[in-house]
Amino acid sequence: MQYITEKNYEERMKTVVEPYLAERRECGFDTRVEGQPIYYEHFKVFQPRGVIVISHGFTESVQKFSESIYYMLKAGYEVWGMDHHGHGRSYRLNENPYVVHADRFRDYVLDLVHLTKKRVKPAAKKLPIYLYCHSMGGCIGAWVIERYPKLFDKAVLSSPMLGLSFGKIPVPVMYVGAAIKGRGGKASEPLNPVTEFEPANFEESCDSSEVRYHYYYRKREGDKTLQTRAPSIRWGMEAVKACARVTSKFWTSRIRIPVLLCQAGEDHVVKNASQNLFVSRVKDCEFFRVPNMKHELYMTDSEILSQYWDRIFRFLS
Repeated sequence: MQYITEKNYEERMKTVVEPYLAERRECGFDTRVEGQPIYYEHFKVFQPRGVIVISHGFTESVQKFSESIYYMLKAGYEVWGMDHHGHGRSYRLNENPYVVHADRFRDYVLDLVHLTKKRVKPAAKKLPIYLYCHSMGGCIGAWVIERYPKLFDKAVLSSPMLGLSFGKIPVPVMYVGAAIKGRGGKASEPLNPVTEFEPANFEESCDSSEVRYHYYYRKREGDKTLQTRAPSIRWGMEAVKACARVTSKFWTSRIRIPVLLCQAGEDHVVKNASQNLFVSRVKDCEFFRVPNMKHELYMTDSEILSQYWDRIFRFLS
């Protein structure tokens, strides 16, 4: 596998990666609930060895995973990706384009299961189907493999959101505060007003590679559907409950497939302790820790990135 390096990164992405993906991309919408379209992308390869379904993180979209999808295709896997609702081109339940809102976290799960059963499985035929998840997508993915243990053959959870980090504020205190503020029909609003797209700030981002951060940021600048940046009050409350559910003894005991959990050593977005608890409770769970890296392991410098993807592809094969 030849990985894209920092040198001439943007040029390589525009002249090699993006055209390669465009030749293999099929886009569409599917609907689980009438009036709520789910956007998806499907990438084909010749004689695939398997299929990978991507479950992205909070405020992200399938657009952010162009480089990752390129590596998956080069490794011989067909790829499906969807924009979770409230993100990208999929349906939204609120009017503020910068705020992600969800009435129920369970709807993320049902949307992913629906797309997999209706689109992915018929196209895959007898090929193995793998789940690749990041952050919020990892919480969704954990829920899916617990509740639907035969839907996927293996799962990769990369920096999964299995416990939220609010700094020094305890989770119960944050939850109660949000519940109080969300009274009176305000649950779809953010905790603090959000009325514009944030300026670029690599230092405070979740990325360890500056060129990768700025490449996707420029995409977001030119596309309003990619400019989500804050959670609604209800989203935060639902996320807290979802994290507690997917790390419980009862639900972790229902996982029947091999899992690889990749942990970022300098993660300040989600709790590594919750990931460690999950690993200890899942019967067949490999653990891969990447020291000194921030939350988004697929957006690190090329030396670490190559180790990260090599580990994932060894697990899948």
